[in-house]
Amino acid sequence: MTICIQYAQPTSGVTGTEIFGLDVAVNNMLSAWFHYGRQEKFIIRPTDEASYAHCRTLAQGAGLDPGHRLLGLDPRYPAETLSRIHCLVQPDPLIGDLAWQRRQIPGAGYALCGLIHTMSGERIARTVGELCIAPTAAGDALICPSHAIKAAVENLWAIYGDYLAHRFGSPCPCPVELPVIPLGVDCDKFAARTTPAQRAVQRKALNVHDDEIILLFLGRMSFATKAHPAPLFLAAEQAARQSKHPIRLVMLGYFKPEMMAAQFKQLGADLCSKVKLEFIANDDPRFPDGLWAGADIFISLVDNVQESFGLTPVEAMAAGLPAIISDWDGYRDSVRHGEDGFVIPTIAPPVKTGLAIADRYFNRLDNYGEYLTAAAQSTAIDIPKAAQAITALADDRELRARFGAHGRRRAREIYDWRHIIAAYESLWTELSKRRRAAPPPSKFPEQWQAAHPSYPNPYAMFASFPTAALSPDTRLRFGGDLELMAALLKHEMNYFVPDLLLPKEELAALAQKFTATATVGEVVVASPAAMRDKVWRSCGWLLKFGLCRIVATDA
Repeated sequence: MTICIQYAQPTSGVTGTEIFGLDVAVNNMLSAWFHYGRQEKFIIRPTDEASYAHCRTLAQGAGLDPGHRLLGLDPRYPAETLSRIHCLVQPDPLIGDLAWQRRQIPGAGYALCGLIHTMSGERIARTVGELCIAPTAAGDALICPSHAIKAAVENLWAIYGDYLAHRFGSPCPCPVELPVIPLGVDCDKFAARTTPAQRAVQRKALNVHDDEIILLFLGRMSFATKAHPAPLFLAAEQAARQSKHPIRLVMLGYFKPEMMAAQFKQLGADLCSKVKLEFIANDDPRFPDGLWAGADIFISLVDNVQESFGLTPVEAMAAGLPAIISDWDGYRDSVRHGEDGFVIPTIAPPVKTGLAIADRYFNRLDNYGEYLTAAAQSTAIDIPKAAQAITALADDRELRARFGAHGRRRAREIYDWRHIIAAYESLWTELSKRRRAAPPPSKFPEQWQAAHPSYPNPYAMFASFPTAALSPDTRLRFGGDLELMAALLKHEMNYFVPDLLLPKEELAALAQKFTATATVGEVVVASPAAMRDKVWRSCGWLLKFGLCRIVATDA
């Protein structure tokens, strides 16, 4: 099966110490595909030259020879470049436009597969919701990184379906399949970064005593878009008062926005007196490979709906660390309570009480961050149980070792990129088979004049603008001035979108067909079928620049 990935280089990239999770996830997925994929040729459909160059860099970094095994397709010509593709993959949920574009290609076409990274926010909700009116087909899918995200998508489509049934009397079925495949990690990389020697170096850099327990939080520090730190600070403080060992809570990452640094640090100073609290930037030169080797316990008590899967708990398992996580979204898919770590219960208000939050967001009373914070500020984490979990692991070296070993084995058996890429490719192959086995999509009615509802045919939508339209009975006569034509064609502005007209060298031949008065219909019918629309538009071009004129029917 021929698989093609459509790719746009991240526009966010890296700004200072901030690393955008979506960009990292897509880059890691592509690098892993280049490394572990079973393709003879890795086909990329980049949105521009910079995106293709970035893919070449990722391919080289994965040990792939891009000169021989990487093929880039021109995205401007879907019918020509995608006719032999079996599955087109978009590493985000934006497959709606691709479904409309597929309608331009004859036959059953290829399967479409997108990937969802989060379900919070107005833009992603519109993108996924509008699939309900896109021409998706059998064999199309959106990969969800967790069962919680799959449920969120299904809930969104139920909202759209309820509205469509209310408005038009017909329910809306789920537009595409929703397989669940988690994000992956490079287990070999984490094993290499967590040796005893590296542990000694990292703990020395922190000036950690032998009996001191390092409790590690890793990631974006934002109470608006990640996790409010108060439950973590309170649980760590309680554990520090109960444990037989001194506990140091290390917050490693970046603040978003930067102004939150002062808020986090002030709150920590107010809530933490027994536990030692330390903040470290994720670009600290002392820790180029993070703090996975030097830490004893990983903890992340996420409470925000923007979180969808949570890669850091899986990374912690790959690093051999026992994990304490909140029972939240995709987190609960990874860490097994009592085997790899502890999963701390969470609770939220009744469903009906959240409609006011949505109303405020829709009416622009709150921005996106305020919408997220509004939901999170009433979402609770069981602080006493979190404190008990920290204490249990801090006071039991054997328990930490057992949980860490279980987690490392689980990461290697389930989340290593070798298995994730194999699961992706197996899914893409199966989707393409279903698409090929299904009947071709029904043709749009003749009156349908649009590439997409938001991209209508200008001559149809604005048909009332001109005085009249060319018709097969319109008679033209060429004035015979080929020198004027040559002079006009020297100017780019007179031949601005050449792909829509006949080639320059054929325009003169077309004009000369009207040396004796002829109808446009006669000339068009005498042209090859594939060129007839260009002939129509070229006739308009001849009229526009005065090279031909319309002859009255009684002339």
